[in-house]
Amino acid sequence: MPREQWDALVRGEDCPLCRDLAAGTAPNAFRHVIADLAVSQLWLAANQSVPGYCVLVHHRHVREPYDLPTEERAAYFEDMTVAGHALEQAFGAVKMNFELLGNAVPHLHCHIKPRYYGDPAPGKPIHPDAHTLLLDAQAYAQRVDLIRRALREAGTHAVAP
Repeated sequence: MPREQWDALVRGEDCPLCRDLAAGTAPNAFRHVIADLAVSQLWLAANQSVPGYCVLVHHRHVREPYDLPTEERAAYFEDMTVAGHALEQAFGAVKMNFELLGNAVPHLHCHIKPRYYGDPAPGKPIHPDAHTLLLDAQAYAQRVDLIRRALREAGTHAVAP
């Protein structure tokens, strides 16, 4: 990516995550909106090669957690914790991986990947893009509902769109 394009993304210009947040709740090729949390939105990734794979996207365009005021940063990490716990409960994961990357899109987001006993990459990071599993509309809706139920049972103040 040319440096000028990267710098524009850092500033939030033509940011695909900002665009998806602004687009509302209709599913697209990348995500299905699960809920709005305190300072972020939880998405079920379209590629479900890792069952329950989600992305937690901060509502505002910021590059890094340290770019947030202390209280907002704490709220983001609380959202992340609540989402991970809900995914563990909903899918019976044995471990949860939280990945704050941003080297492709510099908008604060966390890839939340449930891990399962006997998954294809024990002891290593799991890469959902190693193969793609797209579901039908009903299966996505069932997973979204399952996660929403787990969020409610956890007593969060998640707001389903």
